[in-house]
Amino acid sequence: LTSFFTEAIYMKFILKKEDVKKSLKYSYAIFPGLFLSLILPINTPILILVFGSIIATIIGKMIYGGFGHNIFNPALIGCLFVITIFGAQIENLGGYKNVLEVDTISLATPLSNQHALETIGTYDTLVKPYGNLLDFFIGTIPGAIGETSALLCIIAYLYLSITRTIKWKIPLVYIGVVFIMTWALGNMNGLGIWYPIFQILSGGVMFGAVFMATDPVTSPVTSTGQIIYASLLGILTVTFRFLTPLPEGVLTSILTMNLFVILLDRLGSFSTIAIKKIMIPLILCIVLGSLITVKIGNKYQTVQDVDKNFNIVSKENIGEKIVYTVTQRGNGGLITSKLTIQNEKVIAFEVLSHNETKDYYKKVEEEDYINKLLENQETIEDVDTVSGATISSRALKKTIINTLKDLKVKK
Repeated sequence: LTSFFTEAIYMKFILKKEDVKKSLKYSYAIFPGLFLSLILPINTPILILVFGSIIATIIGKMIYGGFGHNIFNPALIGCLFVITIFGAQIENLGGYKNVLEVDTISLATPLSNQHALETIGTYDTLVKPYGNLLDFFIGTIPGAIGETSALLCIIAYLYLSITRTIKWKIPLVYIGVVFIMTWALGNMNGLGIWYPIFQILSGGVMFGAVFMATDPVTSPVTSTGQIIYASLLGILTVTFRFLTPLPEGVLTSILTMNLFVILLDRLGSFSTIAIKKIMIPLILCIVLGSLITVKIGNKYQTVQDVDKNFNIVSKENIGEKIVYTVTQRGNGGLITSKLTIQNEKVIAFEVLSHNETKDYYKKVEEEDYINKLLENQETIEDVDTVSGATISSRALKKTIINTLKDLKVKK
């Protein structure tokens, strides 16, 4: 409704359309808001959703002249604005989890969980907390409404491809590239076929590939252009997921590639003239994807046992006790703590300073999380994180794990 009426008002008072009703009939006015509701966290307040829909319609679509003239996917523009400005507020309300999940699942979405682990992960740390891969396929995992069910995305892909509503090559190549790169990455680190399946069933890859990357206005029209476009989407998504602070990568990948659609169509137009000219960008895509995969694989092979976000500030021996002052990166920055160890056990843990948001850290304190960690040191890996403050509580847990690891290594 917001998208529809925003576009109607814009047509009437900005574009001075005489027949607004006729113009709306062919402008697909409801789609920016419809898609936005499917990709934003389900606990996004309605007023923020309305704001995002207005931004998606005006900034993402109408400012360029309306349907057929926009260069960016409108819904993704709206989503970018909302997540950038109101991301922390939405997360405090539960983010991507419904009421039941907030009470029963302490982890964030699967990709946020992977990002917080800061390692390539294992089946036990990436999949088991949410059930099994069938749960990922059906969609009974935390996430946005439109993104969680791969099954529904596949059904939609088949229907839209058969009816020739979307460009069928784009989703196929996009998902295929993500699968191949993450399969190679997992293989380099001794992981099975479950790893690339986890990657394509997590986050917005399936939904983005079917509904966003195939937008008729912001995607290439030539066959070769579509293949190159989809290949680069897959490469960018894997790059953003593993080499940047962004846990997802789909939104930024699609918006980035929207910029190059005209260029890709020009390259694609050569396909009937000089096939050799088309082979060059395709080969470059293969080389680029291979180099990035090797870089990511080597990165995780070398840092699997090293936490780059942990640092020892000082270490002092006081009789039979050892006092560590350490830092561990949390959600808002570095958390500085003092730990006292005796007989290889942490007997005191004090947080000296932190930059976590007040609401996040309040949840940690309310659950008496530090004492819970101290009481369960022998099985600390199995201690659940705090719902709604996953990254903050995980950082405290890692503080103890990394400090004890240093103690054992030095001995």
